[in-house]
Amino acid sequence: MIQNDDRRVSGPDGPSGVAEAMNRVLAAERKSLAEIEACRVEADQSLEAARHEARTLLERAERVAREIHARTDRLATARARRLIEAAREEEDPRSRKGALESAVSRLAARMTGEPDA
Repeated sequence: MIQNDDRRVSGPDGPSGVAEAMNRVLAAERKSLAEIEACRVEADQSLEAARHEARTLLERAERVAREIHARTDRLATARARRLIEAAREEEDPRSRKGALESAVSRLAARMTGEPDA
């Protein structure tokens, strides 16, 4: 039987079925977009937390490096000061004269047979 009138058939293939399907697709799309946005927010939070941790680690590493450099500088300065003082003592004519006098006294004592030789 052929239908020639303008009545629309409702059902899964009719206009109301298409509208319902379209509404379900649009609702699913909105839900998906909301979930994507939630994921984006979570990812942004994770990235910010990672950046903060990286900054904290970098600041700590730089502080430790500065402390090591300062300590090394102090130790090197103290060592250089001791070396300079030791070199000055060796160059000091008074200390050389005292050592020379001591050596001459010991030699003289040996040569003369004194008991302090």
